[in-house]
Amino acid sequence: MPISTRSINISARDMAILLGVALTATSIAITADVLRELGKLQSETAKAIIGAAILDDILALLALSVAIQLAEGSFTVSMIMQSVFAAVLFLVVGAAMGVFVFGRLIIRVDETDFARRYPDFVFAAVMMIAFLYAMVAEMIGLSAIVGAFVAGVSLEAIKLRHSRSFREGAEYLRIVFGSIFFISLGVLADIRAFDTELVWFTLALTSMAIISKLIGCGVPAWLMGIKIRESLIIGVGMMPRGEVAMVVALLALQSGVIAQPAYVAIVLMSLLTTLVVPILLRNWLYREGK
Repeated sequence: MPISTRSINISARDMAILLGVALTATSIAITADVLRELGKLQSETAKAIIGAAILDDILALLALSVAIQLAEGSFTVSMIMQSVFAAVLFLVVGAAMGVFVFGRLIIRVDETDFARRYPDFVFAAVMMIAFLYAMVAEMIGLSAIVGAFVAGVSLEAIKLRHSRSFREGAEYLRIVFGSIFFISLGVLADIRAFDTELVWFTLALTSMAIISKLIGCGVPAWLMGIKIRESLIIGVGMMPRGEVAMVVALLALQSGVIAQPAYVAIVLMSLLTTLVVPILLRNWLYREGK
């Protein structure tokens, strides 16, 4: 079964750009779970990590759209400006619509007798809004996951009284589709691409992923007056690439921008950075607090 329906010449430049995009992303789920278990989720350090990770993911997904267009050879300076303008406009308008229009509409629906009789209706409505955002993002040249991400962030603060929490429904969907997503990652990976050279490349990529977050996030936090220990926590907390980098790898592979070795390396790097963070946070940085 072909992994791509497009004919794109893979160049070293395109692969390097996609590797950079994959390293940009941050998966906050693992860090947030560890901080929640340690009772540190409401700390200033945790809030800094989560806020930075959200912006990080948005920028990474936007960069992915730009990188794929660049690899297709259809990218010019004017297109860069148009893409940046469209992305900023979509983020601003999408967030405003989510908070002030869709959010208030959902709250009003939650107060109706219809919502009391059908408590799952609000969840269905939120999913429709997420798909609408994804469709609009695709129409303006961005990745669909950018639209879905903006929808989720803008609707996250909604408090429901009568309807069933859509967060609970989203968690069920995450379990189901998350399993399918990881199975698809494994199915697309060609084990024949795994050799000694790829092992060394994966270790180098993982090392760069760890060092880049420690320096890029931990050092600026320290320079802004945050204590060394908290700065290290911020740097380590931003390390995991997780499912975000895997999504980047999957879309890039399906678009023909990267080949199997780079795809396998990104997936393995994502797994390794996701595994190392809980170990560092629990057994080193927060060890004194136990």
